[in-house]
Amino acid sequence: MKELFKQCASVAGAGFAAACCLGVTAALSVLAAIGAGFLINDAFLIPLYLGLLALSVWLLYRSARSHGNLAPFRAGLIGALVAFAGVWISAALVYAGLAALIASNVWDYWNGRRVPACSC
Repeated sequence: MKELFKQCASVAGAGFAAACCLGVTAALSVLAAIGAGFLINDAFLIPLYLGLLALSVWLLYRSARSHGNLAPFRAGLIGALVAFAGVWISAALVYAGLAALIASNVWDYWNGRRVPACSC
């Protein structure tokens, strides 16, 4: 459960950074309210967004590798690439890519629940 929390937290962070990149008013207002208005600039947000997507994919890879099934990792990697490219193409692609990344994390979580805890 701890791994799922880390994976979902990194996806949520990437989603918030994407919302800021896309100019969602609520996300920008939150940054301004907490005194982090300097982060509104895309020069800060895009590397942060890329870093959080990379963290999500890396955590997904570690978890999927431990379960012995890399299919969720591959789906999550494609979702992360679509979400990153979508910043310049279309907001719908960003949300679709993040949804695919979340779905792959849930898929990996369910794969992990099926694997026996000990094969002694």
